[in-house]
Amino acid sequence: MTTVVPAADAAAQADAPGTGQAPFSRVDTAVHPQLRVYSAGNFGEVAPERLSPMSWSLVGRPMELGTRRFIGRVLGKPRWTTGSTYIFTGYLGLRPYHNLTAYCHVADEVVLTEPEDVTEAYFEGVQPPPPADVERVMGWRKVMVGPRMLSELLRLRTRNAKLEQQVFAFEQDVREAQANGIDWRLGEFAARGKRLLELVWEVHITCTSGAVAAEVVRRKVTDKLVPQAHAVAGWLREPSELPWNRLFGLTQMREGPSDFLEKVFYEVADDHLPWSDYAIRPLAKPAEGGDGATDISPREALVGMRSALRGRLVDGSVLFLGDMMSVREQSKSLAMRLLHVHRTLVRELARARGVAAADWPYLSMDELAGARVPAPAEIELRRESCAEALALTMPDYLDLRPGAGADAAPRRRPAGVSPGVCEGTVIGIEDMPTEEGAVLVCESADANIMPILPFVGAVVTARGSQYSHVAILCREMGVPAVVSHPLASQLTPGRRVHVNGDTGEVRTLD
Repeated sequence: MTTVVPAADAAAQADAPGTGQAPFSRVDTAVHPQLRVYSAGNFGEVAPERLSPMSWSLVGRPMELGTRRFIGRVLGKPRWTTGSTYIFTGYLGLRPYHNLTAYCHVADEVVLTEPEDVTEAYFEGVQPPPPADVERVMGWRKVMVGPRMLSELLRLRTRNAKLEQQVFAFEQDVREAQANGIDWRLGEFAARGKRLLELVWEVHITCTSGAVAAEVVRRKVTDKLVPQAHAVAGWLREPSELPWNRLFGLTQMREGPSDFLEKVFYEVADDHLPWSDYAIRPLAKPAEGGDGATDISPREALVGMRSALRGRLVDGSVLFLGDMMSVREQSKSLAMRLLHVHRTLVRELARARGVAAADWPYLSMDELAGARVPAPAEIELRRESCAEALALTMPDYLDLRPGAGADAAPRRRPAGVSPGVCEGTVIGIEDMPTEEGAVLVCESADANIMPILPFVGAVVTARGSQYSHVAILCREMGVPAVVSHPLASQLTPGRRVHVNGDTGEVRTLD
C-alpha cells in the first residue's frame, strides 16, 4: 500500500531535507477529518490511471458539487456535507478517488438501503468502512429522506432530456464560433461549460445513487414473488435504453455529437505527455448490426409467467431499475461530450491568455478562465507533482484513519454480471477476434468497448462491479460477462477458457 501525503503535510515534506520526494500539488488535496476511507471505485475502472489537473477540475470538482447538492436536498444539509474540508472525490496526491465512507453513510440514512448495497454495486464488493462519527439525520428530517429521494429520482429523465438539448446547443455554438472567431466569446463559453458540467455530473451522481435504491427494491420484490430469483437476477438489470448504440450509429457524421467517441473519455490533455502514455484509446469503428436484440426479453418472459398483479409488481421494480441505469448512461455520455468540447475550449483559452501549450494541463479551468493564472514556479511544482504521482501505484482502497494498517486493501470477489456460458480463445482489448466465440479479457473497459462486443462470446475483467459500464453493455448486448476476476490479469491471448456469466466462474481449458 502506497502512502499518500495529505496536503497539510506536503509543504513540510517539501522543505524536509533528504526526503527525495516532490511535493504534491495544492489542488484539492484536503481529506475529511472523520471520513477518511477512500476507494478508486469506478474512476479507477474507466479513467486513465491519473487525470491531469485540468481534467480533474472538469470531472472531480463538478462531481463533488453535484454530490453535495443531491445529498443536501435528500438529507436536509447535515453539517458533514458542507465546508471546504470535505472532498467527496478527493484528489489525493493527484489520484482520483470516490469517497467510500460518504456514500456508505448516505445509504445508512435511507430506509431499505445499507452500506453493503453501495459497496456491492459500485465498489467491487469490498467491506464497508466502520461507521463514521458524523452527524446523524434525526426526527422529521429522517422521515422525509425517502420521499425526497423518490422525488429526485422521478425528475431525472426530464432533467436529462433538457440537458441533452442544452449540450447540443453548446456544441453547435462553440463549433460555429471557432469557424467565425471565438476569442470574444471565450468567457461566455467557459462560464456556460462550467454550469453544464455541474448539472450533468449532478444528474449522473443522483441516478448512480438512485440505482442502488432501485436495485434494493427490485431484489426485495423479485425475491418475494419469483422463485429462485437469484438465478435470473442477471436478466433483470437491463437499462431501458442505451445512448451508446445511437451515438455509435452517428459516427459517420462529421462534427456531430458522437465526435467524442474518437477520443479518450476523461482526459482532455490526452495528446500531452505524460498523459498520452496512459490514455485509454477507443477500440474501433462501430460494428455493423449485432445489437443483440431479441423478440422478447427474459424480463418480459418472466413477467408473463406471473399473475397480473405480481407481474405488474415485478415489471415495475425492474423497469424502475432499468430507467435509473439508462439515465445514468445517458448523463455520462453528455458529460463526455462536454469534456470533448473543452478539448477545443481550453486550447483557445490558453492561447488567448498567453499560456504555453505545454502548461495548461497543469491548471484548473477556473484558473485558466480567472483573473490571473498561477506563476511559472507553481506550474513547475505541479509538473513535478504529476510526475511523482504517475510513478506511484494506485491502490484500490485507501484507509487514512490514524493507526490504520498499510495492508487494508480488500480482496476482490469475482461476480457474474451478464448471464450465459461461453468457451473460447482469449483475446486482448486491442485485438480483433478472428474466430467465433472469442473471450475478451482485460483490466477494465468502458463504453468504448462497444464496437467489439458483437464479435466476442464473453468478457472477463480484472476490475468492475454489477453496475460497471462494461457490465451494463454486456447485458444489453447479450454477452456473458464476469468482472473482478483474478485470472483476468494472468490469462494471455491464445489460451482457451470457460466463462459462466451466471455464477462468475472462469477456468482455463488448456
